[in-house]
Amino acid sequence: MKLKDAPIQRKLQSVILLTCITVLLLIVTAYLILEYYSFRKTEYNNVATLGKVIAYNSSGALAFDSQKDANEILSALKANSHIVVACLYDKEGNVFVVYPQHTKATFPAKPGKPGYSVVNGHIEGYTEVVQEKNRLGMLYLKSDLEAMYDQLRHYAAIGLLLLMGSLVVAYFLSRLLQKSISEPILALELTAKAISENRDYAVRATQYGNDEMGSLTRAFNDMLTQIQFQNKEILSFNQNLELKIMERTAALQEQKDFVETIINSSVDLVAVFDTRLHYIMLNKRADDYYNISRDNIIGRNILDVFPQMKNTALHTDLQRALAGEYIHDNKYRSPVIHRTFENFYIPLKDADDKIYGVLLIGHDITNLMRANEQLENLNTELVKSNRDLEQFAYVASHDLQEPLRKIQTFTQLIEDNPDNKERQKTYHQKIAQAASRMQNLIRDVLSFSRISRTEEAFTLTDLNVIMENIKSDFELIIREKHAVINYPVLPVIRGIPLQLFQLFSNLISNSLKYNDKSPVINITFDKPAASEIQNYPKLNPDFSYIKFDFTDNGIGFEQEYSERIFDVFQRLHGKQTYSGTGIGLAICKKIVENHEGLIFAKGSPQNGAVFTVILPG
Repeated sequence: MKLKDAPIQRKLQSVILLTCITVLLLIVTAYLILEYYSFRKTEYNNVATLGKVIAYNSSGALAFDSQKDANEILSALKANSHIVVACLYDKEGNVFVVYPQHTKATFPAKPGKPGYSVVNGHIEGYTEVVQEKNRLGMLYLKSDLEAMYDQLRHYAAIGLLLLMGSLVVAYFLSRLLQKSISEPILALELTAKAISENRDYAVRATQYGNDEMGSLTRAFNDMLTQIQFQNKEILSFNQNLELKIMERTAALQEQKDFVETIINSSVDLVAVFDTRLHYIMLNKRADDYYNISRDNIIGRNILDVFPQMKNTALHTDLQRALAGEYIHDNKYRSPVIHRTFENFYIPLKDADDKIYGVLLIGHDITNLMRANEQLENLNTELVKSNRDLEQFAYVASHDLQEPLRKIQTFTQLIEDNPDNKERQKTYHQKIAQAASRMQNLIRDVLSFSRISRTEEAFTLTDLNVIMENIKSDFELIIREKHAVINYPVLPVIRGIPLQLFQLFSNLISNSLKYNDKSPVINITFDKPAASEIQNYPKLNPDFSYIKFDFTDNGIGFEQEYSERIFDVFQRLHGKQTYSGTGIGLAICKKIVENHEGLIFAKGSPQNGAVFTVILPG
């Protein structure tokens, strides 16, 4: 455990003990260092003195060159066990005698300068051997310091014993003395812990004296008194505040429920988005439109819930509203639920005029759009009906009257020429032709009229069967003109069989009729892509379609007449050149419109024509 985390009693004891140990160690260390240097100086002086004595006694041996006397003099060094080696040099510097005689200790081969020093844990040096101021040689002595080390070890042992004894005394004194400091602190801690655990501010700490800890205890007790008073005030205030909060919460909840009731009762789709386009709120109307519960939508990004909304007008308008723009989109088609809405995008701002979200209100106008569309269709049908009535009036006043006038004229001519049989025969033929044309006109007008108000049921119709029937009906003219009709296996589509037969029959009849060579008719079909369907505004983009192309090599027509040829009683050629009433293509157009499709044509003179029919598949 770290000292900072230890109890205060242990901290105080540790501080006292560490202080005592530190002081004693410093004293003992200082004493040992002092003794070391003092003893070393004493040893130094002893060796130097011994050297002088031996050098003085060795002067005679060197003077008479007596190694025996010199050995005897040096052997006196046996009395000093700390002398490691001694050597006597003559005046030429050569070794004269060595002590001990057979020593393995090293010594200099030549003497050095006089004087002594401590080298590698030994005191060594040289003393001159002089006799009457004449230098006879040099004495070398080398002594160890074991005596000093023994004395120092002795002192260290004494110091260690003193240190241990002092520590024991300091330990018991610290245990006794720390209580005067630690007990008030521990009592204060226990009081604080009891207050913290029990929230009882009536508890007071015991004061042990009038020192700083006594002052701290008094201050602590005064603080508890103030806290106890303030706590009573706070509790009273909290009770009143909680009561007010409960009342305010109930009022806000009532307002919230009221607002939610109004929003959820709205017939419009209401949604609120934050600045990241995450749903914040969605009213109950969404349950009527989406297959996802509101709980799975709230909090999620609009593109995570509906990926198909990316880059739509709604997504773009939401981003514009977040930029501060108020937007009204009076017609938005949802790619998710395929309904049409009138949308309002309202930026939501805080008190600092900073935008924090967008309110989206979507009013479902699908039924209104359908009603308007139906009304427009009815108006269009009414316009067409009026135009058909005008054309019928034109037929009654012109085309139907023309054969009647011819019949009247040729009848009068027969009466005027009663004896001319040959001429009467010719007039009778003219009358028959006029009657036949009038009959064809009446038949085609009735056919066109029946198509415009048919209520026949739609059924699955095999176009291959229709083509076989048409080929059977036109067998003679196909053989007579050497015509060729090419077509693949045609699909089965949903339609009115009789009208589809009439549609294909009229188109093939035109290709056979308006051709001054052997007719070649090619019928092809394919399924146009959704992108191609968008090129035709009259088609419903939610439907799938089949496109049929009727291509021939006939006389063709000027492209400027590509729309006029589908009007009733519109002919691009005279009756004498090509027979017909001018109603066939108008009938085709009416049949295609009954099937909610589209028909148009392309051509050029003498280069044939292509009639394109697009029907729901």
